Formats: sequence, structure tokens, C-alpha cells
Amino acid sequence: MKNINGIKSGNVVNISIDGKLHKKNCGNPKEADELFKLVLKAKADPSDENVKAIRLYLNERTRIALVAGLEADVDSGLVFLAGFNTPVPTTLVEVVKEYHENNYPLEAIINFWKLLMINPDVRVRESLFDFITTHDFVLTDNGYMVVYKAVDYKQKADVDLPAFVSNQYLHVKKDWKCSPNKYVVYRETENKNLFITKVETAEEWNEKERGVEILGKLGDLFMAIFNEDNNGKAETIYTDKHTHTMSIVLGQPVVMDRKDCDSDPAQDCSYGLHVGATKYVERFASSGNAVLVCYVNPAHVVAVPNYDHSKMRVSEYFPFAVATYTDSKIDIIEQAYFESDFQEYEAEELEALVAKVKAEQLPIETARKAEEEERPMSELMKILETRLVDIE
Repeated sequence: MKNINGIKSGNVVNISIDGKLHKKNCGNPKEADELFKLVLKAKADPSDENVKAIRLYLNERTRIALVAGLEADVDSGLVFLAGFNTPVPTTLVEVVKEYHENNYPLEAIINFWKLLMINPDVRVRESLFDFITTHDFVLTDNGYMVVYKAVDYKQKADVDLPAFVSNQYLHVKKDWKCSPNKYVVYRETENKNLFITKVETAEEWNEKERGVEILGKLGDLFMAIFNEDNNGKAETIYTDKHTHTMSIVLGQPVVMDRKDCDSDPAQDCSYGLHVGATKYVERFASSGNAVLVCYVNPAHVVAVPNYDHSKMRVSEYFPFAVATYTDSKIDIIEQAYFESDFQEYEAEELEALVAKVKAEQLPIETARKAEEEERPMSELMKILETRLVDIE
């Protein structure tokens, strides 16, 4: 039976476990009180469980795991999401601690990690959260990253309309919190400026006398741009700035074989699809470009460059809106409203990955210069199945 003793002085707690001294300088009185109560409990009942609770609290990483409902290994100090064996990165553990202490919802963080666990590259799993906290990336509740992509036009239907409609659609849903189809989009006949107004207001107008052309309901116009026009062809098609060979359409994932992407973080510019934070896009875009707002599943991040920390290489992104880009600045999209479209696509993809694991194949192919996946198929299957359950 272990011999436990301790003394508390302010925020400092000194503990002796079988004669070995441990000193913990706690961050605040509450932490010191919590630790000292564990010491007193173990002193009265020095069971393995009570002594383990002290050891967990002494290690900062394991203490965070303890209070946030995660699991921790006392000997290694590694932290895990309950039921999994893929270690949670230090930065992510710190954010979990902050969210827990401030009673912030943890849903986005946990879902992000579940998706990142699917990523086969350990370097990405360890560095991606550091990367996104350095810049103005946003995580949706389902764990997707919101990123930006500067593109050129390949086929122009109406250069102004897609950007105006997608941004007004976001504005109405986010700020006014009502149905976009309660508004119509109209264009001034003389100067071609675009505006929105309520449907009932527009119904009272004489378009010719007022000098306007009503283009349609905001929600219907967005869906036409997001999907296809009456001729069955994309309203506006974009292309990459580098090769001008790609066809990029809102609402359709852009995919590159991961085996053709370069996973080496020492290479700033190399093979892969490039997306980034506002800093990267604002530097790379010009006045004639469009800036697309995209989702990225963390599982499809291929490389986070060591030196240019405002961009990354991915094997897939999902463009869903056009950002306002004026005076070399992007109007940042802070919330996500199109996740249902992406979730349907993700569910099909996850089922395909599960089928690969059942066939004893790695679910996601390896990129160039990537480290080999060392986790067992059982761990990968558990991660995929859990994510499938989450989005059902």
C-alpha cells in the first residue's frame, strides 16, 4: 500500500508518493484545491485508482484530458479521444482545455479531430491544428475547414451575379436569419447595379417605370448558380490560375489523386490543390479573379508547408460560394450554411472508405513522400464508422 502525504500553500501543492516528492504550481486557487482534495482522498484511501488520479493531475496534458472527458496514458502522457488509439496533438489538447474551462461547445473541435484522424499522414495530424489557429480559418460544427481559393473565369455567364447572389444569400441567412426566397434580386436598367428587396415590395413595382429588371428570388437564383442553369450547363465555370486546365463549378468537389500530390512540408509550392487563408489568397489574387469559399475535409489535407503558413496542399476541396473581394481584401465568411450538400457527398465517400478497409486496403491512398500508415485496420475502421454515425 502506497504512502501518500501532501501540503498546500497558496497555489502550490507539494505531494509525497512513497517518499518521492512532486511539486505542482497550479494556475489558480481552484486547481490547487482540486489537486489537494485528490491528495487527501488518496491519503485516506491509497488505492491504485486514487493514486492514478493524482498522477493524472500532475501531468498537464493528462490533467486536461481528465477534466475534458478525454483519455490519457499516465506513463506516456499521450491523450486520446475516448475509444481510439490515435494520439491527440498538444495544440488541440490545449484548445480543448480552453473550451472546457469557458464552457464553449466542443462539437466543432471534436468533429474536426475525428476527420483529421482519418488522414493517413502523421505530420498533418500533428501540425494542422497549429496551422489553422495561426490564421483566420474557421471550423464548421461538423468539423470542416472553411478556406479560400483564387481562380480565373473559364466561362462567364454574368461576372457580377454569382458573387452578389452568393454573398446576399449568406447575409440573409446569417444576419437576418430568414428565408432567401422572401427576397428578390433586381438590376437597375441604366447602370446595371444589383440589389435585393422583399418579394411583396417588388410585386407592387412597375419594372419599366421604375427602371429595373427583376431577376428572380434570391434562393432560386443561388440554387441555379450553385447547381445548373435552364440549359443544364453550369452558369459560371472557373479555372485554376496556374494551368487554366481545370473546370471548377460551385457545388462540385474538385479532386486530385492523392498519390499525385506532394506531402513534403519542406516544399512550399509543389503538386497538389492549393487553398489557403485570406492572407494567402489576398496576396495571390488580382482584380480580375474570383475568390471561392470552400470546404476542406481535414482528412484530405496533404501538406502544411513549413515556411508559407498561409496556404496548404489538399487532394480535394468543395467550392460553395463566391466571396466579396474588393480593395485586395476578402469579406470573410464566418459561418457555414451549405454543409448538408457536403455531408451527403462525405457519407458516400466514407462508405467507399469502409469498403476498402473491409477488403484490407488502406482507405486513403498515400501521397508522394508520405510516411507509411502504421495504424491497424481496426483503428481505421472504428474512426470511419464513428464518423458515419455522426452524420446520419
